[in-house]
Amino acid sequence: MLKHEITGSGPPVLLLPSMLGTIEAEWKPFIQPIADLGYKVIAVDWPGHAHSDMTKAFTFRILTEEIDALLKHLDCDPAIMLGYNMGGYAALHFATKNPSRVIGIWMHATKFYWSGEEADTMAENLDLEWLQENDTEHLEKLTEIHGENLEELLPWLKKMVLNLPDTGLTGMDLEGVTIPVLVSVGDRDELIPVQEAVDLYRELPNGQLVIFPDTNHPIECLRDHVAIPFVKDFINRLG
Repeated sequence: MLKHEITGSGPPVLLLPSMLGTIEAEWKPFIQPIADLGYKVIAVDWPGHAHSDMTKAFTFRILTEEIDALLKHLDCDPAIMLGYNMGGYAALHFATKNPSRVIGIWMHATKFYWSGEEADTMAENLDLEWLQENDTEHLEKLTEIHGENLEELLPWLKKMVLNLPDTGLTGMDLEGVTIPVLVSVGDRDELIPVQEAVDLYRELPNGQLVIFPDTNHPIECLRDHVAIPFVKDFINRLG
Protein backbone atom coordinates (compact mmCIF):
# COMPACT_ATOMS: atom_id res chain seq x y z
CA MET A 1 0.00 0.00 0.00
CA LEU A 2 1.13 3.54 -0.70
CA LYS A 3 2.94 5.20 2.17
CA HIS A 4 0.88 8.17 3.26
CA GLU A 5 0.50 10.94 5.82
CA ILE A 6 -2.86 12.13 7.14
CA THR A 7 -3.50 15.62 8.51
CA GLY A 8 -6.81 16.98 9.75
CA SER A 9 -10.30 15.52 9.61
CA GLY A 10 -13.32 15.84 7.34
CA PRO A 11 -13.93 15.05 3.66
CA PRO A 12 -10.81 13.53 2.03
CA VAL A 13 -8.35 15.45 -0.14
CA LEU A 14 -5.68 13.28 -1.78
CA LEU A 15 -2.35 14.91 -2.72
CA LEU A 16 -0.43 13.18 -5.54
CA PRO A 17 3.19 14.09 -6.32
CA SER A 18 5.08 14.12 -9.60
CA MET A 19 7.25 11.44 -11.13
CA LEU A 20 10.25 11.10 -8.77
CA GLY A 21 8.63 13.70 -6.50
CA THR A 22 7.72 13.26 -2.83
CA ILE A 23 5.34 14.58 -0.20
CA GLU A 24 8.17 16.36 1.55
CA ALA A 25 9.55 18.08 -1.55
CA GLU A 26 6.28 19.12 -3.19
CA TRP A 27 3.18 19.23 -1.00
CA LYS A 28 4.26 20.37 2.48
CA PRO A 29 3.20 24.03 2.03
CA PHE A 30 -0.34 22.99 1.05
CA ILE A 31 -1.13 20.36 3.68
CA GLN A 32 -1.96 22.47 6.73
CA PRO A 33 -3.82 25.27 4.88
CA ILE A 34 -6.14 22.68 3.29
CA ALA A 35 -6.58 20.79 6.57
CA ASP A 36 -7.51 24.07 8.25
CA LEU A 37 -10.48 24.33 5.88
CA GLY A 38 -11.95 21.23 7.54
CA TYR A 39 -10.58 18.45 5.33
CA LYS A 40 -8.67 15.23 5.89
CA VAL A 41 -5.53 15.69 3.82
CA ILE A 42 -3.92 12.46 2.63
CA ALA A 43 -0.49 12.95 1.07
CA VAL A 44 1.12 9.93 -0.61
CA ASP A 45 4.43 8.80 -2.04
CA TRP A 46 4.31 6.70 -5.20
CA PRO A 47 5.60 3.08 -5.27
CA GLY A 48 9.38 3.02 -5.10
CA HIS A 49 9.48 6.73 -4.19
CA ALA A 50 10.96 7.85 -0.89
CA HIS A 51 9.61 5.46 1.76
CA SER A 52 7.01 3.64 -0.38
CA ASP A 53 7.76 0.03 -1.29
CA MET A 54 8.33 -0.76 -4.95
CA THR A 55 5.52 -2.66 -6.68
CA LYS A 56 5.95 -5.45 -9.24
CA ALA A 57 5.64 -2.82 -11.98
CA PHE A 58 5.06 0.92 -12.43
CA THR A 59 2.25 1.80 -14.82
CA PHE A 60 -0.81 4.03 -14.64
CA ARG A 61 -2.89 0.87 -14.21
CA ILE A 62 -0.83 0.00 -11.14
CA LEU A 63 -1.11 3.55 -9.81
CA THR A 64 -4.89 3.43 -10.24
CA GLU A 65 -4.98 0.15 -8.32
CA GLU A 66 -2.80 1.61 -5.56
CA ILE A 67 -5.01 4.68 -5.20
CA ASP A 68 -8.07 2.44 -5.18
CA ALA A 69 -6.63 0.23 -2.40
CA LEU A 70 -5.63 3.24 -0.28
CA LEU A 71 -9.02 4.96 -0.53
CA LYS A 72 -10.82 1.73 0.34
CA HIS A 73 -8.46 1.05 3.25
CA LEU A 74 -9.04 4.54 4.66
CA ASP A 75 -12.76 4.48 3.80
CA CYS A 76 -12.30 7.77 1.94
CA ASP A 77 -14.70 7.67 -1.02
CA PRO A 78 -15.33 9.93 -2.82
CA ALA A 79 -12.25 12.16 -2.66
CA ILE A 80 -10.94 15.43 -4.03
CA MET A 81 -7.61 14.91 -5.80
CA LEU A 82 -4.81 17.41 -6.24
CA GLY A 83 -1.94 16.36 -8.48
CA TYR A 84 1.28 17.96 -9.62
CA ASN A 85 2.72 16.92 -12.98
CA MET A 86 2.37 13.12 -13.20
CA GLY A 87 0.15 13.26 -10.11
CA GLY A 88 -2.42 15.23 -12.07
CA TYR A 89 -2.30 12.71 -14.92
CA ALA A 90 -2.72 9.83 -12.45
CA ALA A 91 -5.73 11.56 -10.86
CA LEU A 92 -7.32 12.03 -14.27
CA HIS A 93 -6.55 8.41 -15.16
CA PHE A 94 -8.22 7.24 -11.94
CA ALA A 95 -11.26 9.41 -12.65
CA THR A 96 -11.73 7.90 -16.13
CA LYS A 97 -11.99 4.46 -14.49
CA ASN A 98 -13.86 5.52 -11.33
CA PRO A 99 -15.90 8.64 -12.16
CA SER A 100 -18.18 8.38 -9.13
CA ARG A 101 -15.28 8.22 -6.69
CA VAL A 102 -13.72 11.60 -7.47
CA ILE A 103 -15.38 14.90 -6.53
CA GLY A 104 -12.98 17.15 -8.38
CA ILE A 105 -9.37 17.40 -9.54
CA TRP A 106 -6.78 20.16 -9.49
CA MET A 107 -3.95 19.27 -11.85
CA HIS A 108 -0.99 21.62 -11.95
CA ALA A 109 1.77 21.59 -14.57
CA THR A 110 0.56 18.28 -15.99
CA LYS A 111 1.58 17.32 -19.50
CA PHE A 112 -1.35 15.61 -21.22
CA TYR A 113 -0.35 15.69 -24.92
CA TRP A 114 2.71 13.60 -25.82
CA SER A 115 4.45 13.29 -29.17
CA GLY A 116 6.96 10.53 -29.80
CA GLU A 117 9.80 13.04 -29.84
CA GLU A 118 8.74 14.54 -26.50
CA ALA A 119 8.48 11.09 -24.94
CA ASP A 120 11.94 10.15 -26.25
CA THR A 121 13.46 13.31 -24.77
CA MET A 122 11.86 12.73 -21.38
CA ALA A 123 12.81 9.05 -21.37
CA GLU A 124 16.46 9.91 -22.03
CA ASN A 125 16.51 11.90 -18.79
CA LEU A 126 15.26 8.79 -16.96
CA ASP A 127 18.07 6.56 -18.21
CA LEU A 128 20.52 5.57 -15.46
CA GLU A 129 23.56 5.44 -17.73
CA TRP A 130 22.69 8.86 -19.18
CA LEU A 131 22.40 10.32 -15.69
CA GLN A 132 25.72 8.77 -14.66
CA GLU A 133 27.45 10.34 -17.65
CA ASN A 134 25.64 13.68 -17.90
CA ASP A 135 24.01 14.67 -14.61
CA THR A 136 25.72 13.06 -11.64
CA GLU A 137 24.54 15.80 -9.28
CA HIS A 138 20.88 15.08 -10.08
CA LEU A 139 21.50 11.34 -9.84
CA GLU A 140 23.04 11.73 -6.38
CA LYS A 141 20.03 13.72 -5.24
CA LEU A 142 17.60 11.11 -6.60
CA THR A 143 19.58 8.30 -4.95
CA GLU A 144 19.50 10.12 -1.63
CA ILE A 145 15.70 10.46 -1.85
CA HIS A 146 14.73 7.08 -3.31
CA GLY A 147 17.57 4.83 -2.17
CA GLU A 148 17.94 1.31 -3.54
CA ASN A 149 14.59 1.51 -5.35
CA LEU A 150 15.92 4.02 -7.87
CA GLU A 151 17.81 1.53 -10.04
CA GLU A 152 14.66 -0.60 -10.41
CA LEU A 153 12.33 2.38 -10.69
CA LEU A 154 13.99 4.32 -13.51
CA PRO A 155 13.52 1.66 -16.25
CA TRP A 156 9.81 1.41 -15.39
CA LEU A 157 9.39 5.18 -15.54
CA LYS A 158 11.26 5.31 -18.84
CA LYS A 159 9.00 2.60 -20.30
CA MET A 160 5.87 4.33 -19.03
CA VAL A 161 6.84 7.64 -20.64
CA LEU A 162 7.75 5.99 -23.95
CA ASN A 163 4.30 4.36 -24.06
CA LEU A 164 2.37 7.59 -23.47
CA PRO A 165 2.04 8.67 -27.14
CA ASP A 166 0.39 5.31 -28.00
CA THR A 167 -1.36 4.20 -24.80
CA GLY A 168 -1.96 7.42 -22.85
CA LEU A 169 -5.29 9.12 -22.26
CA THR A 170 -7.08 10.65 -25.22
CA GLY A 171 -9.78 13.23 -25.79
CA MET A 172 -12.33 10.42 -25.93
CA ASP A 173 -11.34 9.35 -22.42
CA LEU A 174 -12.01 12.87 -21.18
CA GLU A 175 -15.61 12.82 -22.39
CA GLY A 176 -16.65 10.74 -19.37
CA VAL A 177 -14.87 12.97 -16.85
CA THR A 178 -17.75 15.31 -16.00
CA ILE A 179 -16.46 16.35 -12.56
CA PRO A 180 -14.86 19.80 -12.16
CA VAL A 181 -11.20 19.72 -13.22
CA LEU A 182 -9.04 22.77 -12.59
CA VAL A 183 -6.10 22.88 -15.02
CA SER A 184 -3.29 25.24 -14.02
CA VAL A 185 0.11 26.04 -15.44
CA GLY A 186 2.77 28.69 -15.02
CA ASP A 187 3.18 31.17 -17.85
CA ARG A 188 6.92 30.35 -17.88
CA ASP A 189 6.59 26.56 -17.65
CA GLU A 190 9.49 24.96 -19.52
CA LEU A 191 7.72 21.63 -20.09
CA ILE A 192 4.07 22.47 -20.72
CA PRO A 193 3.25 25.31 -23.12
CA VAL A 194 0.34 27.45 -21.97
CA GLN A 195 -1.56 26.56 -25.15
CA GLU A 196 -1.47 22.86 -24.18
CA ALA A 197 -3.10 23.69 -20.84
CA VAL A 198 -5.73 25.73 -22.68
CA ASP A 199 -6.38 22.85 -25.10
CA LEU A 200 -6.80 20.39 -22.21
CA TYR A 201 -9.15 22.75 -20.37
CA ARG A 202 -11.31 23.05 -23.48
CA GLU A 203 -11.50 19.27 -23.96
CA LEU A 204 -12.73 18.67 -20.41
CA PRO A 205 -16.55 18.77 -20.08
CA ASN A 206 -16.29 20.71 -16.79
CA GLY A 207 -12.82 22.19 -17.12
CA GLN A 208 -11.51 25.30 -15.41
CA LEU A 209 -8.28 27.14 -16.13
CA VAL A 210 -5.72 29.15 -14.15
CA ILE A 211 -2.46 30.54 -15.55
CA PHE A 212 -0.06 31.63 -12.82
CA PRO A 213 2.07 34.67 -13.75
CA ASP A 214 5.86 34.65 -13.63
CA THR A 215 5.86 30.94 -12.71
CA ASN A 216 8.12 28.15 -13.94
CA HIS A 217 7.45 24.39 -13.96
CA PRO A 218 8.68 23.23 -10.51
CA ILE A 219 5.90 23.30 -7.92
CA GLU A 220 8.14 25.21 -5.54
CA CYS A 221 7.90 28.10 -8.02
CA LEU A 222 4.22 28.45 -7.05
CA ARG A 223 4.09 31.31 -4.58
CA ASP A 224 2.03 30.26 -1.56
CA HIS A 225 0.13 33.53 -1.27
CA VAL A 226 -0.92 33.24 -4.93
CA ALA A 227 -1.59 29.51 -5.36
CA ILE A 228 -3.17 28.55 -2.05
CA PRO A 229 -6.13 30.97 -2.34
CA PHE A 230 -6.93 29.49 -5.78
CA VAL A 231 -6.78 25.96 -4.36
CA LYS A 232 -8.94 26.90 -1.38
CA ASP A 233 -11.50 28.54 -3.67
CA PHE A 234 -11.63 25.48 -5.93
CA ILE A 235 -12.07 23.06 -3.02
CA ASN A 236 -14.72 25.22 -1.37
CA ARG A 237 -16.72 25.42 -4.60
CA LEU A 238 -16.81 21.62 -4.76
CA GLY A 239 -18.59 21.44 -1.40
